[in-house]
Amino acid sequence: MSSPQHLFDLRHKLLNQHHEHYVSFTRLILTLATASFSLLAAFRDTLLSGAGYSGFITAAFPALLVSILAGVFVQHRIMMNPLWHLDEAHRLSNEQEKQGASDPVELRRKPTAAESVFYRVQLFSFVLAFVLLAAFLYVHKAP
Repeated sequence: MSSPQHLFDLRHKLLNQHHEHYVSFTRLILTLATASFSLLAAFRDTLLSGAGYSGFITAAFPALLVSILAGVFVQHRIMMNPLWHLDEAHRLSNEQEKQGASDPVELRRKPTAAESVFYRVQLFSFVLAFVLLAAFLYVHKAP
């Protein structure tokens, strides 16, 4: 029988798991958006030539570009977060030393507001492009 975990340890473990899944998911969306954009660019002339519903395709291009740009920003933030958190830990540690406190420094590694916004933009624009492409394929299906 295992010993019960303290709430702090459990929270730390679950937040680390969430962070791993978050990183993987944002990379997946970035990869899918980049691949979709590449495929659309490669087959653009074929898709637009005989299609009466080319608005779906032309609207999907900027949505995928927005998703890629937002995804790159999110990945940059994820990559830089450990350095920023380390700077924050040093700052908090120095403040505690000045006050004479010996309590351990606790950092919350939550995404910033900017990162949350760009994550939502990345996801929303990818889903929008996916829906547009699905609608195009549904409307433009062979008889």
